[in-house]
Amino acid sequence: MAKRIVLAVAGAGKTYCICRGIDSAKKNLILAYTHENVKNIHRELIEAYGSVPSLTNVMTFDSFVYRFLVCPYIPTIANYFNCNDFEMRGITLVPPPAQSILTENGSYRPNPKYAKVTEIKHYFNSRSQVYNKYTSKLVMRSKSKVEALITKASQALNRFYDQVMIDEFQDFREDDFDLITALSKNLDNIVLVGDYYQHSVSAINNTGKPFEKGRAKTPVSYDDFVQAVKSEGFDVDETTLINTRRCPEQICEFVRTKLGIKIYSDNDNVGSVIWVESCIEKIMEDDSIVKLVFENSARYSFRSQNWSYSKGNTFTDVCVILTKALNNLCDDSFDYNKIAKSTQNKLYVAMTRTKGNLYIVTDSLFQTIKDKYYKSES
Repeated sequence: MAKRIVLAVAGAGKTYCICRGIDSAKKNLILAYTHENVKNIHRELIEAYGSVPSLTNVMTFDSFVYRFLVCPYIPTIANYFNCNDFEMRGITLVPPPAQSILTENGSYRPNPKYAKVTEIKHYFNSRSQVYNKYTSKLVMRSKSKVEALITKASQALNRFYDQVMIDEFQDFREDDFDLITALSKNLDNIVLVGDYYQHSVSAINNTGKPFEKGRAKTPVSYDDFVQAVKSEGFDVDETTLINTRRCPEQICEFVRTKLGIKIYSDNDNVGSVIWVESCIEKIMEDDSIVKLVFENSARYSFRSQNWSYSKGNTFTDVCVILTKALNNLCDDSFDYNKIAKSTQNKLYVAMTRTKGNLYIVTDSLFQTIKDKYYKSES
């Protein structure tokens, strides 16, 4: 049984690794977090093999759970909840009812539409549509009198596929990650590829296991994460994708020094880290340089993106505009351990978008000119 996690850095070619790592003559299942990731995988497969191999299926994780783990096992699910005459009628993206409702006076009261996790109504709406948000939780809970649903499903997947590969594992949290871990215990061959330092960057799914623990949501360090997945039986590969095909070495060295992230360059790209101290307007008005701001990029007239929204993009040159809390980034005394992990991750994403120069503007300097670039509200 092969279970492996490949830890990658920004621009290392995760999708390339996945698509070139399959045996196109065998039955492969490739799972991605978003539809955009699925499109990228399709493009990479076509580039590698001329077309998507006939025995290779690519889909989002949500689609996989619904099609492979829920639909075929409705009788098992219904039996578990003592609803043997239950018939599912599709899936809904509408959020399930919250457990409590905020009242006008600021207090909370129980939501009469909420059902306990021990009831089938917790997972399905009144039209018998399963809540997409709860599919992984439903699969993990359900079982027959003989075995857990997850065990039966894993055995079936081993018959259908020779290898399962999961892209961008860092985007999966809570029940989804628990489901992946549970599947891995029974699958013959599963590989997860992702970048630990790009978790908590997207606008959704940013909290909870495996990157936070306890009610206080304490961040899980890189080393603790590696040990945790090793304890689940995964072999951890920390070297195959440690080199970026995007960033010049000077940018990589800066990221290693300032953020403590081991990223190295595997290309001949030329670029420097340039601290902007004057002529800032020239940088702001040069559309060939993408300005990356922490948030609210739509406010500005210059070409810009939020740090987190830039994930997945590659630009020729980038200008990162720091927050006030990071004004001391240039100091030798700067300590990345003293900033929030989510901020560290977003800054890492922003700084690794360039294949050329990385311009850095402090918040104090940006404050002197930013009003000039506010968009008119009219």
